[in-house]
Amino acid sequence: MATVIRRNERSWAIDLISKINLIAKNNDLVIKKAGGETTVSTGRGNTMFPDVVLYGNVEQSVILQGWELKMPDVPIEDETFIKDAQRKAIALNLNSCLIWNFTYAVLYVRGEGNSFTKIKQWNATNHIHTRQDVETYRSDWERQLDEIITEVNRYFASGQFRNAPLGEIISESAITTLIQRNKNIIAENLHANAFRDAVMAAFIDNWWLSVKSEYAQDESDKYKAYAKTIILNWANRILFAHIIKHRQNGAMLVDEIDYDRTPDGANTIFKKITEKCDFYNVFSAVRYNEILPELSWQDFVEFSNFLRSNGIDHLNQETLQNILEGSVSTNKRAINGQYTTPTELAKLLVRLTVRDWSDTILDCCCGTGTIPKEAIQIKKSQMTAKEAVETVWACDKNNYPLQVANISMTDSDTINIANRLFQHNALTLTISEKITITNPETGDNMVLSLPAFGAVVSNLPFVPFEIIPADDKDEIAKMPLAKNLDGRSDLYCYIATKIADVIKPGGMLGIIVSNSWLGTNAGVKFVEVLKKKYNIRQVHISGKGRWFENADIVTTIIILEKKQNSDSFDTEFWLWKLSLEQLAENADAENTLVNSALLSSELNHSISRLSKYSQAQIKDILSLNMCYNAFFHDVDWLLNVKDKIIPINKVYNVFRGSRRGWDPLFYPQRGEHKIEPQYLKKVLINARNVTKLIATADRDAFCCGVSMEELKKCGHSGALSWIEKFVDQRNGVGKPLPTVLKRKGMEWYELKDNEIAEVFTMMNPDQRLFFAKFETPSFVNQRLIGLTHKADYPDEELNHALLNSMFTMFYIEASGFGRGLGVLDVNKDSIANCYMLNPKLVSTTDRQKILSAFGQLKARPIMKVSEELKDETRLAFEHTVLHSFGIDIYFDKIKTSLLSMQETRATAKE
Repeated sequence: MATVIRRNERSWAIDLISKINLIAKNNDLVIKKAGGETTVSTGRGNTMFPDVVLYGNVEQSVILQGWELKMPDVPIEDETFIKDAQRKAIALNLNSCLIWNFTYAVLYVRGEGNSFTKIKQWNATNHIHTRQDVETYRSDWERQLDEIITEVNRYFASGQFRNAPLGEIISESAITTLIQRNKNIIAENLHANAFRDAVMAAFIDNWWLSVKSEYAQDESDKYKAYAKTIILNWANRILFAHIIKHRQNGAMLVDEIDYDRTPDGANTIFKKITEKCDFYNVFSAVRYNEILPELSWQDFVEFSNFLRSNGIDHLNQETLQNILEGSVSTNKRAINGQYTTPTELAKLLVRLTVRDWSDTILDCCCGTGTIPKEAIQIKKSQMTAKEAVETVWACDKNNYPLQVANISMTDSDTINIANRLFQHNALTLTISEKITITNPETGDNMVLSLPAFGAVVSNLPFVPFEIIPADDKDEIAKMPLAKNLDGRSDLYCYIATKIADVIKPGGMLGIIVSNSWLGTNAGVKFVEVLKKKYNIRQVHISGKGRWFENADIVTTIIILEKKQNSDSFDTEFWLWKLSLEQLAENADAENTLVNSALLSSELNHSISRLSKYSQAQIKDILSLNMCYNAFFHDVDWLLNVKDKIIPINKVYNVFRGSRRGWDPLFYPQRGEHKIEPQYLKKVLINARNVTKLIATADRDAFCCGVSMEELKKCGHSGALSWIEKFVDQRNGVGKPLPTVLKRKGMEWYELKDNEIAEVFTMMNPDQRLFFAKFETPSFVNQRLIGLTHKADYPDEELNHALLNSMFTMFYIEASGFGRGLGVLDVNKDSIANCYMLNPKLVSTTDRQKILSAFGQLKARPIMKVSEELKDETRLAFEHTVLHSFGIDIYFDKIKTSLLSMQETRATAKE
């Protein structure tokens, strides 16, 4: 049944509101006032807000309950009628609602899971059956109304029903409701219009290319993503105008938005507001925001009417600020939320970076403004609000987050001060460049010159090299140092290098970037390029959970100082032992972490741990095939044992197992084939079920390089029928297997078996680090790394024992870095480049001792590293090995470094 409120119904709603106000005035009730008449649309059902709203104060800033009204011809049992009332209660974050059709009234209470229960029904006016009866029996339903108000009031007086502050509703419920109600229908409308407008389609395509990575875990459809941008553009403009209109008269024009005005007309209103008040980044329209379905536009008008009629002008400064902050949080969840900087991380980044708080600060990739907001807040504690705002600059390449950033950076006490916020690509910023901002006090344009900054602080965009936008690639090509970076470098590498151009000599750069540079060759080149422009002062990582909970990515903070002389310096590697949540809840711990970094001193190792190295030490450690990830774990001891170790690839040939890509063909199950024995080789598929250091290949591999014609001639029907079984099969995207498996110089069904492993280890291991030896050299597949000893190192037993020492475990851990889900990023090359203790340095006597201890280790199951290093058999073996090399004094250091790396990697799972 339709739920449209016609004009006579609207007039009855207004009459009802007037009567409730009279009852409230004549009695001392929790219910102080009723309203809602301005939110009642004359043309649309399914409205956002209730027909009647009960308030807990005369200023209408505390909402108690919503009522949904219908005339008697709509049954009180009508499901749409009931659901509308309940939906609106949820949108207002209330736990009760009432429906009334002048014949009956029903009161509902909301329970867990948004379920509603009827707790009261009034039937005293059940003789009212028609619309005419509503007029005829006015006195009857007015008496009924008096009774209803009295009883509803008792529920509020007893505390059974809760109220909702206006600020909470606006910032948390209303904007979310707008998105939920309108995202899909606006997206459909955009899609339909783009089909008829190639320019519009191209614009949205190009926009999506630049922001797609930010929506990876949120939206996969570009039209839905852009629909949310449009919704937030309208919601933020409407909300911000209502918030500032009593301090900025120009914003009073927002009250002219009504059902008779079009989106284009409303955009004109906001242009006028901008001319009078500035806040261009807030009030400017995103492109195509006027292309709205009628239903969506009515929602925005209703939202504006709701704000106009619900006491927002009576809210105090603190509440207005809470609304601003709450709406910013909602926006961040809706737009690029997975990489939005957590508030605590933003604060810490700013505090770790800035050295002179009186100097200028820039966030060159500000997104939704969390970092510049924190900078302004800290500055305001020591200087005037005007000085704070005017010394914090922020820009972003994309326009869509600047609206949120402007709101985020604005406090209720800084509304008349122009934020230094502008749209700009970080790759093209130059000192003295002219930036135009409107003065919010006069409406005049202010042309400002971009200064040299004392500090740049930013969460740089997480854009892999594969999807760097074309315009950014053009700018990168102009950079003198671009050729020194790896061609597979992420965008942040280029921005970090280029932004030095706008930093004062001796000024600071603090950036949040992914941890990918810690364990890759591209990362080594990145650091070398940074060193040409900066002194790398500090690197920070989390040893207690990911900083970005909604994304699998693991991040680091890098603190750099722009070079002004060639003095030598140390680089500090800080490992945080508390999570962001713990730091946010403990101001003393937060201060200790920051002060430790500023003083270059480990003040409390339970909060943050310091490993410090000179540039010469870093160079020497890297030369031993360490990656930067190892430096957080106190590895300077490695330089004292470097004459005892040798790269694994000096002792072994290292290779990755055969990779063909269609396991059902190449690894047949026992009993499902009759393949001749000469075409079968023993293979180990993975190490998951390997429990001891001596292993046996457990599967068959089909290794046949003979043509099908030759198989027929030889009568090898088993192999032939096995191949024919797959001739007509297709892969996951529908391509025939003979096509996708074809390799030059090979039959399409051929699997090479020329690399037989004596020893193997895992690709991307987790908690078990080991090298197992085959009883009989065997074939391994792509999930494993195989090793065969070289002729110069013939002692296979000793080689195997030393491979499994704690020292080699340490090296495996130190050769890679933890991915987002906690596994170790290790491959064939990283294993080959690992070091092991040199077998040729072991005496005959020590060899026997090592093999005796290793024999006991081989006899028991492989354990997790943390368990291994508590086991007496393992500890006896480790001390025997290290003693034979004369380095047993480093046992504790090796153990501590290894366990610290494992624990830190594992925390990425949290």
